[in-house]
Amino acid sequence: MLEVIWHARGGQGAFTAARVLGAAASADPDTFALAFPTFGPERRGAPMRAYTKIAARPIGDRSASRRAAIVVYLDDTLFADGWEDELAEGGVVLLNSKVAHPDARVVTVDGSGLAADILGRAIPNTVFLGAIAALCDAVTLENVEEGIRATMPAKLHERNIAVVRAAYDLVAGRARADALPCCSEAAPIEGASGEKEREASSVVSAEPPARIIPQLQELTVAPERFARSTCFQGGHLVSKNAGWRSLRPLVDQQACTGCFNCYLLCPDGTIYKQPGAGSSSTVAIDYDFCKGCGICAKACPAHCIAMVEEGGGRDEALHIRQ
Repeated sequence: MLEVIWHARGGQGAFTAARVLGAAASADPDTFALAFPTFGPERRGAPMRAYTKIAARPIGDRSASRRAAIVVYLDDTLFADGWEDELAEGGVVLLNSKVAHPDARVVTVDGSGLAADILGRAIPNTVFLGAIAALCDAVTLENVEEGIRATMPAKLHERNIAVVRAAYDLVAGRARADALPCCSEAAPIEGASGEKEREASSVVSAEPPARIIPQLQELTVAPERFARSTCFQGGHLVSKNAGWRSLRPLVDQQACTGCFNCYLLCPDGTIYKQPGAGSSSTVAIDYDFCKGCGICAKACPAHCIAMVEEGGGRDEALHIRQ
């Protein structure tokens, strides 16, 4: 089985890329794929991961990958000490960076620059689909293009296919796919029968890929600013996103002690301080942006925040206890 781990920040399209890669691989009727994300705080700029698994038979293991043949970093600020612990023997890291890395296992590609040049926005996810197609025989360039057409809105096809082709041309010939296996050559894993078979080797080559140092146009903002430009503090949301909430937090203003645990821990910054009588203050909630996650109710030591059903119909509070 071929496994890919995607490291990114919310809003960089890592799950979209993982899903497109899975769709591309499964274009072959004899190949199966699985793609899924995992989130911490569900907000733009927060670190997250996505995973793609590709195999020659149905995939029964839906757990997060711990070691992978390909590890992608869409944001170089997430690339830290210990990165090699996730990399399978003979595997490769694809790093969104203009700066070469001394380790030959790390292939650097200026994904943000390439995306800004072609897409008009520095969203690097599809750049690395082209890079993977150049490095790995599990998917072809044509497969990736088909995956884009199958999973992305039609208005995004032309430019994203163009950026995939540009990335493919950039990477192909400098570090070729023989270092990584086609999934048809990989050993089977736990499949539909539920029987575990021998564990597959993720990679089969001793030759590491060469480093890539593409020279692309300069970004319109300073690199040190751009690296953190997708990170926003709480309260910086700009579009309403509460439509799928089923429970909403309800604050008992008389019981609120003003400890502000909820204010500090809300992942979307939807809780704000509300002036109260005298020198005291309590909290209020911006329901346009609250997602109803219930973290505030769990964090409240006074149990003065209850989760109630959205849309009325019931007055009973549904407390979420620690």
